[in-house]
Amino acid sequence: MPAAISCVTIPVDDLQKSIAFYRDGLGLPAEETDEDHAVFDLDGVYLTLLDRSGFNAYVEPIGLRSAAKGNAGMIISYFTDNKGDVDAFIAKAQKAGAKVVAAAEDEDGYSGYFTDPDGHAWEVLYAG
Repeated sequence: MPAAISCVTIPVDDLQKSIAFYRDGLGLPAEETDEDHAVFDLDGVYLTLLDRSGFNAYVEPIGLRSAAKGNAGMIISYFTDNKGDVDAFIAKAQKAGAKVVAAAEDEDGYSGYFTDPDGHAWEVLYAG
């Protein structure tokens, strides 16, 4: 069986604020929510928002702790079908309160960046 990513779980400090950002601000469909986590089905890959203490309970047994808010440990990338979709998604993120870097051409294509309420970095890319 080939390796595939099924779920990306990120720690959040204020779950309700993060749910509002992803569901209401970005328009992502929430599949499941409770007081500790939220799950978004993004076309077969799940994005899970987990309260930071709950996240730490999973990673502490392997000797880790979640990165402090505002520290990048990864970039989550979303590939679009065209440049207009990049601009539209970056604008949606900005309207939802994200810190954004406007899209621009580079050697990899056309991309912009934003951070969610907990400082997780997102790239929105059209590779053309």
